[in-house]
Amino acid sequence: MDLVAKLIKKPVIFKGITGLTPSEFRQVVKKLTRPFRNKYIKNKKLAGRPNGIKRIENKLLCLLIYYRTYTTQLFVGFLFRVDAATVCRTIKRLEPLLARIMKIKKERKMSQQEMHTLIVDCTEQPIRCPKKRHTNKTEIIVNGEGEIRHVSWPSPGSVHDIKVREKGIKMPPCQRLLGDSGYQGQQKKYPNICIPIKKPRGGKLNRGAKIHNKKLALQRIIVEHRFAQMKVFQILAQIYRNQLNSYRYKTAIIAGLVNMKNGF
Repeated sequence: MDLVAKLIKKPVIFKGITGLTPSEFRQVVKKLTRPFRNKYIKNKKLAGRPNGIKRIENKLLCLLIYYRTYTTQLFVGFLFRVDAATVCRTIKRLEPLLARIMKIKKERKMSQQEMHTLIVDCTEQPIRCPKKRHTNKTEIIVNGEGEIRHVSWPSPGSVHDIKVREKGIKMPPCQRLLGDSGYQGQQKKYPNICIPIKKPRGGKLNRGAKIHNKKLALQRIIVEHRFAQMKVFQILAQIYRNQLNSYRYKTAIIAGLVNMKNGF
């Protein structure tokens, strides 16, 4: 009996080490099977090196355990009785396919159908650096129903949220956006942007401003929930140790998994 068959009989443990329920896992396997076969099996002409992790279910489990726990690839290899290089190779093969089937949209422009309220926010994650603490900054856009609609390319943490927004997906000026105080200064570009009212220097907020800020925070809480759900996968919560050129693959895949878990 392989590892998937053993774990899937224990749903609580399965969800704890993969971030998905057995039912959600099967959904992803179903979507992934055909693209994987077309890419790596159907058109394979030479025998090549033996495939260390058998069956697509085990390959996906390997990737999810790594994402969820962010332990070493050596330890994940121990679980599957393969070496760390095989784990690395398996993850690299699956990531482009998963990023495609998770369907996080990549258009540079949003359609007129997306004119309802969108919530924007940035999050930072520390990255491994020998001397200083550096971070990656990523913007996500969530619609009013809670669906993640866009994940930006990562930027250095020193880049201001406004600059990340300017480099991100293009939206019409009339688009209604809900942002935090990091988007202060975007009112000219997006007249319908709604941001918190800052307390005047040496003064206090009046009652109307406090009500506005509280109402905005309640509306924006959904994007914080999505960040929290994404960071259940420890690869987005701990110090990031992987190559930076694969960072967006990982954030897009995890955003897609979160959308699926929330029914989108």
